[in-house]
Amino acid sequence: MNTLGNLKRYMGGRRLLLPLSLVLSGINSVVSLLPFVFIWLIVRVLLVTGGTIEGTSVGVYAWWAFGTAVAGVVLYFFSLMLSHLAAFRVEINLRREAMQRLVAMPLGFFDRNTSGEVRKIVDEGASEIHTFTAHLLPDLVGSILSPVIVMGLILFFDWRLGIACLIPLLLAFATMAYMMDPKRNKFQRMYLDALEKMSTEAVEYVRGVPVVKVFQQTVFSFKRFYDSIVTYSELVTQYTLEWQKPMSFYTTVIHASAFFLVPAAILLFGRSGDWTEVLANMFLYVLIAPVFAVNIMKIMYLQQDLFLAGESIDRIERLTMQPPLPQPEVPETMKGKQVDFRQVRFRYPGTSADVLRDLSFSIPEGKTYALVGPSGGGKTTIARLIPRFWDVTEGAVRIGGTDVRNIAKEELMRNVSFVFQHSGLFKTTLLENITYGNPHATQEAIERAIDLSQSREIIDRLPAGLHTRIGSEGTFLSGGEQQRIALARAILKDAPVVVLDEATAFADPENERLIQKALRADEGKDRADDCSPLDECAGCRPHTGDRRRADRAAGHT
Repeated sequence: MNTLGNLKRYMGGRRLLLPLSLVLSGINSVVSLLPFVFIWLIVRVLLVTGGTIEGTSVGVYAWWAFGTAVAGVVLYFFSLMLSHLAAFRVEINLRREAMQRLVAMPLGFFDRNTSGEVRKIVDEGASEIHTFTAHLLPDLVGSILSPVIVMGLILFFDWRLGIACLIPLLLAFATMAYMMDPKRNKFQRMYLDALEKMSTEAVEYVRGVPVVKVFQQTVFSFKRFYDSIVTYSELVTQYTLEWQKPMSFYTTVIHASAFFLVPAAILLFGRSGDWTEVLANMFLYVLIAPVFAVNIMKIMYLQQDLFLAGESIDRIERLTMQPPLPQPEVPETMKGKQVDFRQVRFRYPGTSADVLRDLSFSIPEGKTYALVGPSGGGKTTIARLIPRFWDVTEGAVRIGGTDVRNIAKEELMRNVSFVFQHSGLFKTTLLENITYGNPHATQEAIERAIDLSQSREIIDRLPAGLHTRIGSEGTFLSGGEQQRIALARAILKDAPVVVLDEATAFADPENERLIQKALRADEGKDRADDCSPLDECAGCRPHTGDRRRADRAAGHT
């Protein structure tokens, strides 16, 4: 059980709670069957005595039935309490470790993995594992022990009726073994992959709803989302049709104990003539046979849940298994702020095509340069190599004469600010968003950043000013306004190197004019601007970009 071994790694100091929970669950499975036995004894006394109630015997059996039922509830409660304590620790540690790994991932990781994909794998996966540990695992012990104990009881009291009762169970077991064949796990993985793909594409579709409405499109215009729905639908349909007959047969036979018991009881009564003993035993079997059906059904579903829990852990670990960018053992310091690309060649991880090849250029300290070129020419890639979203395949990116690979991550992040097309703002106050890169900034510095980024009118029109929470009570900002707030954050950070990747991509003409004004007001730093419309580049020295040799046209001004 590799899944259980993986769970133990995340239990920490609560590792013993789960085995104790399973022991209590096993005891509960025995105790919970005793009320049926005592009820059978009461019925047997009444039948054997011909209806004359022996008060003492009936009363004692009734109290024992009540007491064992209460004891079963108490044992189950403590079993679940312990399993929940272990499950919460597993979930917390799983999320914490996943977050620690994600924080250490290269920044480019988050370009290649959508937020919907990461959220589904980590969040839903951790919740699924919590449910399995807290509820399903304790039930598994009881579901295995109960049928074994019941089988012993029915063979002990009357082996002939017991065999009649076992016939449908053997048929059910054979059908269940067929359905639980490990070879069928391949479908489970395909199903999970399809579900994950559909969830990821759904998030992207929701984000694109404004575009859908503007251009009067439908879900069919989002081909990847539509294809993911069709793939999921086909898989589920195939799965349903494949399991339709075995599942129908299983459901029928597992509940058909009476169909075999009644003829067997009639035959026994005809041979022995003692109808009271046969009727009493048959009453017990009618009471206790459903325990088989319930627990065997649980075992079947728990096998699937065990597989899903293992897959959830594997998916979380696969998502975060990419090694972080190597950090220098002896970090070097920057001897200036000039940015240099020297014979840079780069391809994205997992691909074979070069995005950049033999790229060389320099951005002198205190100057502003624009990267101008066609869409797909590698401008965004160049911009993201400066703050080391990825490491170059060949060559070097240097700041102040020092290769960025030899600069400590903390120092590199202190000296580089960036504002990208998709300006990420947290669902918290504007003040916390602006001061995120410099939490100890003075009020004067904050006000200056707001003024330089042309964000003053945004702050002034909001009811709580800087303390307004984004996303709260209907407070949302337009794309251009978000970019101005992101620019204020970059200005407040006061890093000497600023990278702008289409900083006006989502701005309307008014917001674009204000952002351009803010950029001109923040001169004096090394700045690399990725511009698609050339009017974004007012005041910049253009570098034209080509996918293969971005330095060929470096002399254009």
